[in-house]
Amino acid sequence: MRLKRDLKVYFDLAEISAVSRRYFIIGFFDGLITIAGMLIGAYLSGHNTPELIIPVGFATALALGISSSWGAFEAERIEQKAMKLKREKCLLKKLDKTIFDEAHSFATIFNSIVHGISPIIGALILILPYAFLQPFEALVCSMVICSLSLFVLGVVMGRMAKERAILNGIRMLILGVLVLILVLFLNPGHVI
Repeated sequence: MRLKRDLKVYFDLAEISAVSRRYFIIGFFDGLITIAGMLIGAYLSGHNTPELIIPVGFATALALGISSSWGAFEAERIEQKAMKLKREKCLLKKLDKTIFDEAHSFATIFNSIVHGISPIIGALILILPYAFLQPFEALVCSMVICSLSLFVLGVVMGRMAKERAILNGIRMLILGVLVLILVLFLNPGHVI
């Protein structure tokens, strides 16, 4: 019971919910678009095979997750320290070894984990069809999953902001499709 109460206090003091939500959205989007771009590149270069896609996709997902987590850790460490220093200035008191200090340390770790896991989730759901389907069917299935995921992500964001959820879903889907179209045209794989 104490742990639950402490976590609630940590989330409130360090504003964890809003930050981790942003990190999840950014990371998930990055995971989807990165792997979708890789799948398009593999297809254009004639290497759209499970033997390539699964290990390369998994390695890319891990690299993206580790990079995101490490980058978030460094950014959060600084942001949480700045927030703590601002509080100390307002309170005219050091907050070392207090619940404020604990909350800021917890926020740094928690937000880093969220930002590290979210792109891996986005990436793995697009790689998964290659374990069960023929290469072209897997590519089509992955693109459908990517599109649906982008739409759902936009809808959820729209609901959180109390905006028109469907319109936000369509907006996020269009943004993802535009990025993938850029990848398609800028990728040298179709001319090699």
